Amino acid sequence: MEFGIFDQLPCADYQTPANRYADIISQAQYADELGYDTVWLAEVHFNPRFSVLPAPLLLGSAIAQSTSRVKIATAVNLLPLHHPVRMAEEFATLDIISEGRAILGTGRGAMLQQYSGYGIQVDEGRDRFLEGLDLVLKAWTSDELHYDGKYYQVSGVRVVPKPYQKPYPPVYIASNSVDTFPMVGELGQNILIAPIVVTLDGATSGLKEYRKRLVENGHNPSEKKVNINVLVHASRDENGSANREFEASVRNYLSILEGNRSRVITGRTRDLSYEHVSTELSAMGSPDRIIDKLEEIKELLGADEFMCWFAAGGLMPNEDVKASMRLFAEEVIPHFK
Repeated sequence: MEFGIFDQLPCADYQTPANRYADIISQAQYADELGYDTVWLAEVHFNPRFSVLPAPLLLGSAIAQSTSRVKIATAVNLLPLHHPVRMAEEFATLDIISEGRAILGTGRGAMLQQYSGYGIQVDEGRDRFLEGLDLVLKAWTSDELHYDGKYYQVSGVRVVPKPYQKPYPPVYIASNSVDTFPMVGELGQNILIAPIVVTLDGATSGLKEYRKRLVENGHNPSEKKVNINVLVHASRDENGSANREFEASVRNYLSILEGNRSRVITGRTRDLSYEHVSTELSAMGSPDRIIDKLEEIKELLGADEFMCWFAAGGLMPNEDVKASMRLFAEEVIPHFK
């Protein structure tokens, strides 16, 4: 079982992007010290209250220079919004700078304003994603790249540098809609799931279809990783101020999700009440309670990895986030190792 930390870097009116970036870099360094496996960085555009993190590879490069062992991943890179050749170049550069610690987590994204902001038709998202991923992988494995697609054409280009990892970094695809689970299985890639987006029932049924398609397309499910994003807060004092601050931060995040419901590509029926999220879609409280909840999710979904969002909502003071990370690393992670 592997454990990572995740953030998409929301920024409240009273916060500044500079302070939020200092927070995540500090937390990434601490994750490296504490023995976490991965730092997962989102990519979100045009919504500062939700995120001020449009360029995760730039942030990842900064983290690579101030850490020594933790892997640096995107969750997710919005491939349809980028030219795949440029993405292949930049991601390979991160992999070299980090000496093979990069992971490509990618997906289509679900916010309409991100597509409109880049002047891309949202109904092209799936085809652009599939073509873009194919082109990125070919760019990493071809001495001279030739590609004649619907959206991208390349002739006789030598894409350099190549990734540090051979043949290329691990690839994960986010699956938060019904039609994406079978697609990821057909592609034979690792999968990222956020139950707060797709619901636990959706994740359960979707993973069944994912594993079925893996087998049908000649892939071994035991060789593919299932990574689950979970809101996490560890504390010995379940009635303490840090818990109240985490609740306020999560409520802030949920209110943003509610506000974005009319601006997503596909409608999804979700219970976004704090009571539901805190009990069903999160792991909060004492280390023992968190262990029980993660064991439950692991059994239900067959999880291989957890992506822990300690700073959900972005309002928790940095030192409180790091205290939660430390307690989790000391008393929860050893249980699963």
